[in-house]
Amino acid sequence: MAAREAGIPRSGRVTISDIARRAGVTSGAVSLAINGKPGVSDITRARILRIADEMRWRPNHAAKTLRGQSPHSIGLVLTRPEEVVGEEVFFTKFLAGVQSVLSQRGYSLQLQMATDLASETAIHADWIADGRVDGILVLDPRVDDPRVAALLELGLPAVIVGGDQDGAALTSVRTDDGQFMRVVFDHLLALGHQRIGYITGDQSFAHIRRRIAAFTDYTLESGIWGITLAADFVPQQAKEATRKLMSSPKGPTALIFDSEVMAIAGMATLSELGFAVPGDVSVLSWEDSATCRVLHPTLTALNRDAAALGRQAATGMLRLLDREPADEPAVVASVVPRESTAPPAS
Repeated sequence: MAAREAGIPRSGRVTISDIARRAGVTSGAVSLAINGKPGVSDITRARILRIADEMRWRPNHAAKTLRGQSPHSIGLVLTRPEEVVGEEVFFTKFLAGVQSVLSQRGYSLQLQMATDLASETAIHADWIADGRVDGILVLDPRVDDPRVAALLELGLPAVIVGGDQDGAALTSVRTDDGQFMRVVFDHLLALGHQRIGYITGDQSFAHIRRRIAAFTDYTLESGIWGITLAADFVPQQAKEATRKLMSSPKGPTALIFDSEVMAIAGMATLSELGFAVPGDVSVLSWEDSATCRVLHPTLTALNRDAAALGRQAATGMLRLLDREPADEPAVVASVVPRESTAPPAS
C-alpha cells in the first residue's frame, strides 16, 4: 500500500516518465535534474529529486551504458562453497586489496556467489546485458576453463587471477605457484624431512595443478618420498586425507596443506590419532593468518600476501580499462617458521 501511495508502478521499476508525471514536468526536465545538468531551476530540481527519492527511483544501468556512462563497478563472482569463503583468510585479504585500489578511482566492487561455473557465466552475462559492470575479475581458473571463451564472446574487459591468457580484452595476473612450492619444499627439506605428504585443494584449479606438478618434480629431483591427496579446501576432507596418510606403517614426517583451515583440521586429526606436532609430524600451511600465530603449537605458513595479489588484480583491471599495457610486479612469498615444523624424529 505504501508503494502505491508513493506512486510506484505495479511493475516495481520507476522510470523517468513516472517521475515526470508525478512532478508535472517533462521527461527532459527530469533527466536534466537527476543528471545534475543545467536547464531547470534549483526549486524544480529539488522537487524532482525529492519525488524521485519518494518513489525509490534508481538509475537504469543498461540505459546509462547506452548513453556512454560508466557504471564504475567491477564484478567478481566467488564460485566456492559458502563455508570455504567464510573461513579462509585469503578471500578477506584479497578483497581488501582489490577494494583499496578500486576505491581510489571511484570504482565499486560488485560481489556475488555462485554454485558452479555455469551459474558464474550466467551472472557475467546478466551483468553485461544490464550494463552493471565495466569489467570482470575471475578467480580460480580451471584447466580448459569454459569461462575464458564465454568472456571473450561477451567482449567485456576481464582479468583472470592466476591465469595465463593475454589479449586486448582479457588478460591475466600470473602467480608463480611453482616457485612458491619451491620455497615450501626447501623449508621442509632443510629440516631433514624425507617423507612429505601434500593435501591439496580442488585439483581442477589450474594453480593447484601447477603446485602438484612442482611438488612432484621436487620430490623426484631430491630423491625423497612424496604423495598428494585432494581435500578440495574442505576441512572434513582434510581430516579424512590426514587419517588416510597417517594410517600407513611408514607415513609422512611432514604434511603440507593448501589452506590454514585445512591445516588446522589436519592438526586436530593428528592429535586424535596420537601424533605430536611437530615431534612426530611437522605441519605447514600454504596460507598465513592471525589464527596461525595463536594456535598451540603455532602454525608454520607460507606468507604470499593475498592483499598484494588483490591490488595487482585491480590495477590490472584499471590498466585494461585505460588501454594501458599490463604491469605485473611479482608477488613474493616466504615461509614464516613457527612451532609446527621441526626436524623429523630420529
